[in-house]
Amino acid sequence: MRTHTSAGAVLAAVLVSFGLSFGPAGPAAADTLLIADKLGHKLLYLETSTGQIVRSVSVGENPHEVVVTPDGRLAFVANPGSNTVSIVDVATGREHKRLTSPLFGFPHGLAVHPDGRTVYLTSEQKRLLIALDVESLEIAKQLSTGMDGSHMVVLSPDGSRAYITDRGSARVTVVDTARWAVVTHVPAGDGVEGIALTPDGGLLVVANRNDGNVHIIDTATLRPTATVSVGKEPVRVACPPGGRVALVSHRVSSDVHVIDLATRQVTTRVDVGAEPGGMAFSADGMRAFVANTGAGTVSVLDLKTMKVLATYPGGIGPDGMALGR
Repeated sequence: MRTHTSAGAVLAAVLVSFGLSFGPAGPAAADTLLIADKLGHKLLYLETSTGQIVRSVSVGENPHEVVVTPDGRLAFVANPGSNTVSIVDVATGREHKRLTSPLFGFPHGLAVHPDGRTVYLTSEQKRLLIALDVESLEIAKQLSTGMDGSHMVVLSPDGSRAYITDRGSARVTVVDTARWAVVTHVPAGDGVEGIALTPDGGLLVVANRNDGNVHIIDTATLRPTATVSVGKEPVRVACPPGGRVALVSHRVSSDVHVIDLATRQVTTRVDVGAEPGGMAFSADGMRAFVANTGAGTVSVLDLKTMKVLATYPGGIGPDGMALGR
């Protein structure tokens, strides 16, 4: 992933330092968005009702991804630059603990089990899926994927399966989390990276960064059912609560492509900001938030009209995001 600082990022960082937002005001619904600022080495709190960053928490180096436990108490932040995981108390905005381990080699992807007891972490250079115990805040166990570049991870709605993109092996590893065993490796495209599940868990959507396409995989058969061409370097995929579309962000085009999952076609392209990456959804399911890493901004996208409602400062290099419930 790119780690340069653009002029837009510098401007956004200056605006953040003064607590300012820019662009039209967003919808009235209030969410607190937690942003992994990978160039600022911070976890930022963005109040979406005002467009202002209200808190900045120092974490490890180059944080890429963040998840929040279902009770909203803790945020886990993967810091591949320092091979650490920061655990932040969401209410106080303090780093409660920073985990280190020889098992961490570019720790990156994160997913939290619906029961709130386990957070799953990929260790890309070690080819591992690691289970972190939320109560003890320690490593509970690890499992080899047997694949290169195990990068992102998502869980089935009931938490029984983990799906991991192995960008060095052009595969998606499927793990049975109860048996703690690899089920299979599903073929994907070159540079497979971004991954998302539809809300019902029926379809897996994966972005192949080098191939410039998206594979749609049926989770019942674990076989690809369609391939959709998109823009250059698709890096992240997100499926909103409605489950009818998939959003795909691209590092080099400043676009988010919208795929209709029924027709398997790109229906629209939304211009957001430079180098869009991580995405998240509002609690009411009406808006998408897109982190524009190169611009240092967060775009607010209306999921009904597929129009940008507002653009807010997002630090120096925002990427992974999660709602601070």
